[in-house]
Amino acid sequence: MIFRKFSDFAKAGHVRRPLPSFRLKWQCARFFSISLNFLVLAVGVLSGCAPRHVRPPEPSGPRVTVEQATRLIPPGEKDPEGWAEDVLAALEAHRLYPSPEAVCSVLAVIGQESGFEANPRVPGLARIVRQRLEAYGQKLGPFGPPAIKALLEGRAPGYSKSFEQRLAEVRTERDLDRIFRELLEYYETEFPTTYTAVALASALFKSTRLEDYNPITTAGSMQVSVRFSEELAGGDERALQRVREELYTRSGGVYYGTARLLGYEAAYEKPLFRFADYNAGFYASRNAALQAQVSRLTGIPLVTDGDLLIYDKQGEPVDRDSNSLRAILSFRQRFAPELSERRVRRDVLLEKELALEETATWDAIKRSYQEVTNETPEYAQLPSVTIRSPKIRGEKSTSWFARNVDRRFQQCMERFARLR
Repeated sequence: MIFRKFSDFAKAGHVRRPLPSFRLKWQCARFFSISLNFLVLAVGVLSGCAPRHVRPPEPSGPRVTVEQATRLIPPGEKDPEGWAEDVLAALEAHRLYPSPEAVCSVLAVIGQESGFEANPRVPGLARIVRQRLEAYGQKLGPFGPPAIKALLEGRAPGYSKSFEQRLAEVRTERDLDRIFRELLEYYETEFPTTYTAVALASALFKSTRLEDYNPITTAGSMQVSVRFSEELAGGDERALQRVREELYTRSGGVYYGTARLLGYEAAYEKPLFRFADYNAGFYASRNAALQAQVSRLTGIPLVTDGDLLIYDKQGEPVDRDSNSLRAILSFRQRFAPELSERRVRRDVLLEKELALEETATWDAIKRSYQEVTNETPEYAQLPSVTIRSPKIRGEKSTSWFARNVDRRFQQCMERFARLR
């Protein structure tokens, strides 16, 4: 049974609730996509509740079979049937109809992010983690570097080599992630006093936690956000550790990546924008278009990055007005004085939800834009975001990422057309 492994995920308690945060508060994990015909049911596996606003239509169009999905995978990849089974199983687990568009979207992201490797190798991993640890030590003041040196000289139970020696040998994300987690556990259990001192110094120097210096923030064949995956799974600390291990399996990486890619409702006319969202955040493409429209109406230059608010590292909005929020408040004064500032601020808090489109602020911006410019306001545009990651060389952009994934998607759809 190709869907057995994901029913096992649910039985093991990995799928318990919709996300409470992570820059989007899912309301009953509603899965639906108008533009791509991703014909979806409410995600009962994830949340056990029905959608409040949208009743998905009955599935229509061709259902991709395992045999067809196998032939959609680029030639030369290892175990194409295994990948096909895992993709279809993930769609089934999330109650997503396995249309050609859905299957090709997932395959395109896998191809772009890992080249169909469940546990991809990353050049220079040892250098990456060493640089991050040294940067952390510098932020702790004079005793920071010696504390980091002592940490690296330690040995986890059952190992003859120090953490520093083991880090020099890492080749894959999983290897590095495991060592880093063992390193934290070692410091917490073997040297609690020292660890507490370091944690205190971190707060005093306004640094981040040592845990935040783990360079593995995205993982697996789809390079899905680790935080997203953990919040999707829920559970205690042991469950969260299990999620990290699952991300490095083929089935687990595809499972969490598929939820991140297709697990929210948006009226995108092209899959290109969903690919951009995968990189830049939920509804980044929709919000980038809104930023461009507010900028044109007010004359205030804005970076169309898809974020209307400023967020901390945990994905929560901070108590400081962003340039986009200030521009929207300026728009209110000039074009929609009937809206209170309090109402606008409350509406903008919904920017990572579909519900933003049901607010008075959204309606006012779209209506005013059409009246002033005599143009139909676009629903989405590619956000302007620079990608910086210790795992990639040089600077890339969300636009670059989305267009590369879209190219793979189009090739996949062409292959499917030849199958029929």
